[in-house]
Amino acid sequence: MKVLETTVLEATLVRLQCACNGPMRASVCIAFLVMATLSGCNSKPVAKPTPPPPQVTVAEVTQATVPIIYPFSGTVQAVKYIDIIPRVTGYITERKFVEGSIVKKDQLLYIIDPRPFQAALDSAQADLTRSEAQLTLWTGEVKRYTDLAKQGAGSEQQKEEAVAKEAETKANIEQNKANIETAKLNLEYTTLTAPFEGRIQNTKRNIGQLVDAESTVLTSLVQIDPIYVEFKVTRNELFDMQSVTSGQLTGKKVDISNIKFKVLLPNGKDYAHEGTLDYMSSEINPATDTLMMRGIIPNPEDKSNSESLISGQYAPVEVILGETPNSLLVPKAALVESQLGEQIYVVNASNQVDIRDVTLGTLFQEQYVITSGLKLGEKVIVEGTQKVRAGMTVNVTGTDVPKSEPSQPAAEPKQPAAEPKQPAAEPKQSSVAPTEAPAADANS
Repeated sequence: MKVLETTVLEATLVRLQCACNGPMRASVCIAFLVMATLSGCNSKPVAKPTPPPPQVTVAEVTQATVPIIYPFSGTVQAVKYIDIIPRVTGYITERKFVEGSIVKKDQLLYIIDPRPFQAALDSAQADLTRSEAQLTLWTGEVKRYTDLAKQGAGSEQQKEEAVAKEAETKANIEQNKANIETAKLNLEYTTLTAPFEGRIQNTKRNIGQLVDAESTVLTSLVQIDPIYVEFKVTRNELFDMQSVTSGQLTGKKVDISNIKFKVLLPNGKDYAHEGTLDYMSSEINPATDTLMMRGIIPNPEDKSNSESLISGQYAPVEVILGETPNSLLVPKAALVESQLGEQIYVVNASNQVDIRDVTLGTLFQEQYVITSGLKLGEKVIVEGTQKVRAGMTVNVTGTDVPKSEPSQPAAEPKQPAAEPKQPAAEPKQSSVAPTEAPAADANS
């Protein structure tokens, strides 16, 4: 089978020959022939423009002393939380606090009607006076019967009865004194005071209501300064923390009482005060595989500062175990998460992209600590990673590190000089398309 090969001009002549065989005039055929010839001679392949290198912003890998920080999810807990319960039964006559306010230690909270207890105290004191008078009587009787017995005038039985009455009266006096102390305590219990400084809750009993001893809850008092922060530590995290506190990483042992921590507020800022760890559980909860740790932190009540911790609130915690010198840092924006793990795009001296697998450390001030995969001074892409791939040449338009800015303009002029060479090579590829498309048309 013979394969016919035609050019654009040949295909045009074939069409012209077919048209001139018809009832068309010769002048029309000649004009059509001239137009076809000129269009064939003047046609040139259109070169596809080469896109410029993608623009990226880079930052240098820096080095600094970085604190060793472990983040946890904590919960704020009150150091003290008690219910105010009366010790005597009676009616409330006064309430001396504002609900929800801060009360000082020994500040008066409630007054229970003291009159019945004052009467009980007066009665006990009267009993003591009576007993002391009887003691005087029986002491004299014992002396008198003793003297009579020596003279042989009194009976021994009368003497023994007087001695017994004297002893009984002395016992009554001791009982009366104990009753007086009880009556004084009950009278003191009619005034309820705050056992420590803290925030008082709402009252559950009002003036005129009867309260029962040892059972009625009047209100609650919460200590807010200082305050606890509790958080859970996994077994793996505990193992890493122990390697730091034992001095394996930093060469310096750290006691739990010297470990500091910070609390993050809901707006992402650091809480104004720093706390200290004061307790670590000795057992791991097998259900959660975690261990409970607790720290104590100042929480002063300052009306001008609304950033105070409240018992029960969620609080992110950052435990500071020490610091590591000469740590490599890159901006947080440089990190790229992929199926292969954490990667960072590095721009070399030729402005070509190299993709590195890195090992991350802690996050410090919006910068990641890199433990492996990078070197000090290398440039990493912080903007434009989605536009590049490995080996691609890029145009560095900005940098976050001022030290590297003077060296960038010297490298950038090399890129425009190379761009004109690429369009000259592309016409060879585009010239195939005009010959192939008409050939298929001619065959049709």
